[in-house]
Formats: sequence, C-alpha cells, structure tokens
Amino acid sequence: MWLRNFKKAIILKEFETLNQLIDEMPAMESLSQMEEAAYLLHHAKTILESEQSATLNSIQQLKNTIDFLKSTENIPVSSFNLKL
Repeated sequence: MWLRNFKKAIILKEFETLNQLIDEMPAMESLSQMEEAAYLLHHAKTILESEQSATLNSIQQLKNTIDFLKSTENIPVSSFNLKL
C-alpha cells in the first residue's frame, strides 16, 4: 500500500504527500520491497532536486526582471520652486 501511494505521489509530483509518506515509511517485509523503496526514494530525491533547481532559476529570472524594471524606471526630478 505504501509503495503504491509513494509511486502515485512521484508520478503526480505531490511533494507534500511524498514528505508525509517518507515520515510514515513502514518496515518493508521483503528484500524486493526494500529494493523498490530504495529505488523510489532515489527517484524522488532526483525529482525534488530538479524542482528545486527550476525554482531557484525562476527566482533568479524574476530578480533580474525586477532589477531591470527598477533601472529603467523614470524617476521624476524633484525641484523646489521658492518665490519670495
């Protein structure tokens, strides 16, 4: 049951579910289940690292865009007009 839910979470990229399932990982009953769980955990780690890299790239692009917009912003020159 756990392996099936973990596979589903990997396929659907449900990161909260993956985290919850890892926290609740039961003892495996056979060597084949242990090997499958190890493979799936490695695959989940690879997916999470990939998503993290994509997120960091998106944040950097947004930062660059904000910096560009700030540099091209037309700031009006303030002046004092004092009449005596």
